[in-house]
Amino acid sequence: MTGRTTLPRVSGFTFIEVLAVLSIIAIATLGTLVLRDWAVSNSRISEAKSMITTLQSGAQMWRPNTGVFTGISISELSAIGAVPETWGDGVEKNPWGGDVMIGPDTTTPTQYIIRFTNVNSDEEGERLVKEFSDRAIVTTYATGDFVATFQG
Repeated sequence: MTGRTTLPRVSGFTFIEVLAVLSIIAIATLGTLVLRDWAVSNSRISEAKSMITTLQSGAQMWRPNTGVFTGISISELSAIGAVPETWGDGVEKNPWGGDVMIGPDTTTPTQYIIRFTNVNSDEEGERLVKEFSDRAIVTTYATGDFVATFQG
């Protein structure tokens, strides 16, 4: 051959190929994060539902023959073993790190109110309202507070 030189063949990935692989990894990571958030949210809702059910059962155990709930509290329920001892006074015990409270309805003493404070997800607060709207007399969620009123 006259005057021609051949360059050695260089192997490797092109820029486009590297970009495609990085894009696939980014999309997979994003999907995993969304799935994780969904699972964490469902876990908090499930735990809150379980706590409310425990409080409802405890309220029925605690209720005096008169059916009046004046004086009911987490401490009172704990004293009779109706709620786990670890709940203490309910401070920072709900799944969002807020307080759990149970007390009498001041307008109708045969009803009681369960309140979760510091529910820092509006979506999760609204889901709780939906979950308990058929079992409670009134359910509300506003500015981090979930409140449900139950008949004794």
